[in-house]
Amino acid sequence: MNTHNGGRGRIEVRDVGVMFESRGAAVIAVDGVSLTVEPGEFVSLIGPSGCGKSTLLNIVAGFVQPTSGETLLDGKLISCPGSDRGVVFQQYSLFPWLTVRKNVEFGLKMQGVPGSKRETSARTLLGLAGLLSFENHYPDQLSGGMKQRVGIVRALATSPQVLLMDEPFGALDAQTRVVMQEILTNIWQKFRLSVLFVTHDIDESIFLSDKIFVMTARPGRIKAEIQVNLPRPRKPEMTTTPEFVELTQRLRALIREESLSAMGGELKDGGLGGFGMEVGPSGVGAVM
Repeated sequence: MNTHNGGRGRIEVRDVGVMFESRGAAVIAVDGVSLTVEPGEFVSLIGPSGCGKSTLLNIVAGFVQPTSGETLLDGKLISCPGSDRGVVFQQYSLFPWLTVRKNVEFGLKMQGVPGSKRETSARTLLGLAGLLSFENHYPDQLSGGMKQRVGIVRALATSPQVLLMDEPFGALDAQTRVVMQEILTNIWQKFRLSVLFVTHDIDESIFLSDKIFVMTARPGRIKAEIQVNLPRPRKPEMTTTPEFVELTQRLRALIREESLSAMGGELKDGGLGGFGMEVGPSGVGAVM
């Protein structure tokens, strides 16, 4: 376990359930989920679409209240958002009217930090992320990967104990995504914050994490907890090692089961096998 942050940043999700109303019926989105993120640990949540990964993240962020159970940060009940938790979403949530540096300074300004100290902190963080030469640019002058780097730096600026990330690289192309994963793991190595990271990407979860929780199809429960014992610092060439490939296959099998379950009746009624039919020269019209 990493304790570079003085042992702070312990997340406990205890028997959390979430129910909501849909067309007059109660829908259970998350059911009896318990998990722990130790101080300085990088933990990923992975599972099929609609399994409640983002809902759980939003509960830890304080944006959503669970229907049952409780969530704690360092032993204190989470009931609302707070500066002890930095959040990064897939959508770039930068203020378009502020420069890169002013975006990073924003949270510090809200905390009443004096201007000169804000500027020093922001420039230090931008330097770590390789963005200092862009400090006076506006978000619309940046690439997607750069915007997301600014988003991560902004989340770190208020010195949170926890970084919560919801598919932060989901909108990026494959090459940029791989580079961003390496940048993130390097930044994490420096700060050793507790990270809860939501992703659909199996390779991404393995490359970044100490531990992965696999969720079931709705209602979302924890199906498996997988330790990732690959050495750090993580390097892209690791993805071809037997250990990495074995973890990938194991996770893929777990998630495939749940994805098929989530699709339910459509596939039970021959959805996958149906593509084996002979259509012939008459085309699709012949079988309609």
